[in-house]
Amino acid sequence: MEPTVDRAFIRRAVELADLDAVRVALYQHTGDPEAAALPRAVRLTEQERELLVGKAVDWLAAHAGPGMPEEPPEQELRALMAMATGEDMTDLEFEARRDIAAFKPYPWYVDWTGERPVLPEGFKAVVVGSGFNGLAMGVQFERLGIPYVVLDRRPEPGGTWSINRYPGIRVDTASITYEFSFEKNHPWTEYFAQGAEVRAYLEQMAKKYGVLANTRFGTTMTRAVFDEARNVWVLDVTTPEGTETLEANILVNAVGTFANPKIPEFEGRDGFRGLIVHPSRWPDDLDLTGKRVAVIGNGSTGVQLLAPIAEHAARVHVFQRTPQWISPREKYGAAIEPETRWLLDNFPGYWNWARYTSVASLFGTHGFLIPDEEWQAGGGTFNAMNDKLRDDLTAYITAQTGGRQDLVDRLVPDYAPFSRRPVVDNGWYRSLTRDNVELVTDSITRLTETGIETPDGTVREVDVIIAATGFEVAKYLWPAAYAGKDGIDIHDFWSADGARAYLGMMVPEFPNMFMLYGPNSQPLSGGTSLPMWYVIWASYVGQLTVRMLEDGASRVEVTPAAYERYNKALDAEASRLLLLQDYGAPEKNYYVNKSGRLQVNAPWYGPDFHRMCTQVDWTDLTVT
Repeated sequence: MEPTVDRAFIRRAVELADLDAVRVALYQHTGDPEAAALPRAVRLTEQERELLVGKAVDWLAAHAGPGMPEEPPEQELRALMAMATGEDMTDLEFEARRDIAAFKPYPWYVDWTGERPVLPEGFKAVVVGSGFNGLAMGVQFERLGIPYVVLDRRPEPGGTWSINRYPGIRVDTASITYEFSFEKNHPWTEYFAQGAEVRAYLEQMAKKYGVLANTRFGTTMTRAVFDEARNVWVLDVTTPEGTETLEANILVNAVGTFANPKIPEFEGRDGFRGLIVHPSRWPDDLDLTGKRVAVIGNGSTGVQLLAPIAEHAARVHVFQRTPQWISPREKYGAAIEPETRWLLDNFPGYWNWARYTSVASLFGTHGFLIPDEEWQAGGGTFNAMNDKLRDDLTAYITAQTGGRQDLVDRLVPDYAPFSRRPVVDNGWYRSLTRDNVELVTDSITRLTETGIETPDGTVREVDVIIAATGFEVAKYLWPAAYAGKDGIDIHDFWSADGARAYLGMMVPEFPNMFMLYGPNSQPLSGGTSLPMWYVIWASYVGQLTVRMLEDGASRVEVTPAAYERYNKALDAEASRLLLLQDYGAPEKNYYVNKSGRLQVNAPWYGPDFHRMCTQVDWTDLTVT
């Protein structure tokens, strides 16, 4: 039933809204100086709040309706962005953030510099993987009119969202930012969408933007060899019908970081008579009602699935290997109210600015990673921001566990927040206080036929072991084989200290080949959500492909010198950050590889990395 939209309904909608986004959208329409003079929402007095709500209700009562404003002129856009955050920004920051509000039809994507050239006969790109990155790349090729095919071993699009179907799975960043900015105002039903809704979204986007029609499912690429004489990649693929060979002028690997599950090799594993499940291989028919369950791991997955499992299992033993900093998110697990849905659909500009303000909360996160020697000399631990966050999260742990010191003592980490991947609380701490849940911090000695034994000889009898132990993130492009120029194997090329790349995307001796979400590509800070980066990386590939074809060339590659220079600078920048310092516990961090090198993340301040990935340094590349 459609809601009755009257002034009371509109007022409820505005009161539920992000008032910073409301104020900027309202000012964009009205130019009201009183609205512009108001402070950010966190500092509004009751009188100021009432003034803003009243103005918004009045405007909506007279003007509400669907639509979206055009992108304002640059000077006005910059002023609105500053109004949204209450802070000015540098030119570098403005360029990195201007498309977050997504007024343009296709933010970040590139086009031909002139008329589309005639493509060489048979020219084709191949994209491996149909998750977010593969879809972003497909849309870029669609916009350029470049023939392409997407290969995926799964029977449907979605990548990690297709593979992972465990209880409680959902995004841990707001739905309004965990989306492609070329699809405006998608009607998410929850503030943090569940896995099934994300899968449906990706399939809808693939179909709507033409990528699904160019995707071959059930197709696994096993080997790629670069033919130097013809400047093409020759691909061996397996399908349900057998094996075949494909050729690609451009090869884009969009297989992601979380493709290969990490299965623990405990002594006695083969003799365990129960079921061992990795969350990425969750059986559709698994019913844990009345079962005795062990959950090994307390990263994002282990935290998400505990509460829904504990509600039905007879007993749950949570094996914590390393304490985590687990933080709350406002409206995590909450449905988007009808009033909010109406506001998103009928207040032009509100969706754009709600996206912007949601991401803006991340703008300052780089500050958590930089040590402050003066602060430490005065008795502080790391820096003022990080130490305050530690105090706040410690208080949160205490509150969520009801002050149970036996739990608090084992749950508070001895390393700094932001050392590892942030984990969002899905009722994990509260679940530990349930009568049927036990927190175990002893290590696992071995598996018996019927349970798990710890060093003190205790055996906990279990029917099902859930190994929420993560993924082999260091195994980029694995297990496929790649042979570049002179037959060099990429895994041998990387054998010294782990996978590396130029801008996380290119490797010398492997022309016309790119990786999306490759080594050192995940930004640590600076305020842009990952789906935005997927498009930025795809547009980088687009820029290089455009240049190659417009120049009549057939090969683009990064120079060895640029690759070495970039990675030397990357290592130097990473060494400054918390993650590689003792208080960051690098030995407990999957972001850091066995060689002690930061491998998953780009250590750069976000706007700096954005500039690198959008303003191509052609002196680092050869186009022939």
